[in-house]
Amino acid sequence: MEPTFYADYYRHENTHWWFRWRFDLITGIVRSLRDEADGELQILDAGCGTGQMLQHLERYGQAIGIDTAREAIHYASTRGVDRLVLASVDRLPFADGTFDCVLSLDVIEHVADDAAMVRSLYDAVKPGGHLIVTVPAFKALWSSHDEVNWHKRRYTAPELRRLVAETGLEIERLTYCNTALFAPIYLARKVKNLRERLVHNGATTSPEISDLSELPRPLNEALYRLLQAETRLMRRTDLPFGVSLLAVARKPLDATAASPVRASIVEPVAVAPEPMPVAIPEPVAEEIAVG
Repeated sequence: MEPTFYADYYRHENTHWWFRWRFDLITGIVRSLRDEADGELQILDAGCGTGQMLQHLERYGQAIGIDTAREAIHYASTRGVDRLVLASVDRLPFADGTFDCVLSLDVIEHVADDAAMVRSLYDAVKPGGHLIVTVPAFKALWSSHDEVNWHKRRYTAPELRRLVAETGLEIERLTYCNTALFAPIYLARKVKNLRERLVHNGATTSPEISDLSELPRPLNEALYRLLQAETRLMRRTDLPFGVSLLAVARKPLDATAASPVRASIVEPVAVAPEPMPVAIPEPVAEEIAVG
């Protein structure tokens, strides 16, 4: 991601509808895993960004965040989280089988070798533990938003299923999400792409602007409520298309050997010291901090 955008993400994480919806969705899943385990979890947020998700995860156990960007670690540290590591997410600097739950939320689309990264995530999960992954969906939605965020690809459900399953993880849930806004986002991005081609003759000379812009408060709240309703629907069924993809996978209890292919590592810098289907429960009120 463009380094200058970390300040924008830091500012929007408490209030923007997209972040608030994702906090609901992901923390609901982690809470269900915590309840199933009947105890606190060891959690890794691989690609923690500016740290607001990490704050939410700390309610369910000991949560550690890792990111490759110094800017991200800096902003995360200002939130009061102190278990942060500056290192490559392509190969995690932790012993194999360390974590009950590993999250990689909108991260693997950034790396050149996504298969190597998923193998590294697999290695970090304990036998019987879970990996939670979200990625952007459908190449047809590609726009300058992907370019300014340094995305290398968007995924379909079969592509993500194959990527995760090839490590040996057992997929418990694979569904599209942010379905309610698929059509308007698709149309808006097509219009935006066409305008940029006409004005700039295909050259990427327009200002680099993310889709995470400030919205009027009533509209922002309406979009959040709409996605809340979609999350309730997801507790009953998988969605056939959407702007994003969600996968929840479990490492088999008899998995003992690490994945054989390993990627290079950046030296870590400490900044501060019978499977059940995964449910998406009702979010509890205290799980969303609205600024």
